[in-house]
Amino acid sequence: MKFTTPISKIKTEFSLQNATSFGGIKVFLAYLEKIKLAEAMRCLSGGKAHNSVFPIHRILLYLIVGWMLGCERIFHFRKLQHDALLRRFQGGRCPHHSLLYKELGRLGRTCPGLAMELRTLHQEVML
Repeated sequence: MKFTTPISKIKTEFSLQNATSFGGIKVFLAYLEKIKLAEAMRCLSGGKAHNSVFPIHRILLYLIVGWMLGCERIFHFRKLQHDALLRRFQGGRCPHHSLLYKELGRLGRTCPGLAMELRTLHQEVML
């Protein structure tokens, strides 16, 4: 099952139906799709079931996109939760900001090697 809508399938129109205040992020989302960051992050350890609603790679991708949109704190992600473009990119739902708190805390406790995995992944994707 495919979780996200390809950015190339999302059409751009200048109407107010399903308007987003983050329309400029579409270029960045297309870049993330082109370098296949979501697929590369699937191999990260996270200790969650593979059939969970928000697997680790989707949460981390959401955090990256949110930080690019200026969310400096986890609480700021609440303004992204109902955005139409981000929901389409995330497969219809965005995680609640309280879930982000819980997941980051759980990852800190259960996956001490995740930082090293992310560094290795960063080197592989960027080269």
